[in-house]
Amino acid sequence: MKNEEALSKSVQEAYKQIAKSYIKKVRSGSLDHRFIEPFLALFSPGQKILDIGAGTGEMSEEMSSHHQLDVTGIDFSPEMVRLAKKEHPAVRIHRMDLRKLAFPAKTFDGVFAMYSIIHIPEGDVPDALAGINRVMKPGGYLYLALQEPRHVMQKDGFYPVVYNRKINMFINLITEKEMAAYLRKAGFTIKNVNRRPPHMETEYPFTKLFIVAQKKKAA
Repeated sequence: MKNEEALSKSVQEAYKQIAKSYIKKVRSGSLDHRFIEPFLALFSPGQKILDIGAGTGEMSEEMSSHHQLDVTGIDFSPEMVRLAKKEHPAVRIHRMDLRKLAFPAKTFDGVFAMYSIIHIPEGDVPDALAGINRVMKPGGYLYLALQEPRHVMQKDGFYPVVYNRKINMFINLITEKEMAAYLRKAGFTIKNVNRRPPHMETEYPFTKLFIVAQKKKAA
C-alpha cells in the first residue's frame, strides 16, 4: 500500500511540475490525431464519452466542440484539473482515480484513455479495465494509448524540448500481447491496433501503441 501511494504521489507531483508546459505541447499539435480521428468517427453527436486522464482538458474540449460529443473528463492530478477548469470552463472534468470510477454502470458509449493506464502498477490493470467495462454501455468502444516495450520505469525522464526538465514519473510499459490478454479477460474484443515511433526530441523513447477495443454487445 505504501509503495502504491508513493507511485501515485510521483505521478501527481510530476504532472504538477509540467502542467502549464503540457498545455503548450498539446496545443502545438498531437502526433496521435491520425489514430484518434477514426476512433471518434465511431460515435454520433450527443453520445457520451469518458476521457480518462483528461489532463488540462484539451482533448475533452475538442471532442465536445468539434465532434459534438457529450464528454466527461477525469484526471488524477489536482493541478491538471485546476488548469482544465480554468482553460476550458465549459468542460466537465473531475479529479478521480481511474481505478475507482464513480459512475453508474453502463453510462458511457465510449472511453478515451490517452496515456493514462501507463501510470498505474500492472497489478492494478485488470481491475481498472473491469471498472472501465462496468461504466460502458454494451457495444461501446475503448481507445487506449500506451507505450511499449515491456519495462517498469521509476527514474528521471527527460523532455529536452517541451518540458526542459527531469521528471520523476512512474510509467508501466505493457506490450500488445499482454494488454490483449487483459482486455479479453475484462470483456473486450480488440478491433484495431496501430503504432508509431517516438518523437525523440519531445517524448520518452518508447514505441507508442494504440488499441481500439469494443465491449461485448448485449446478448
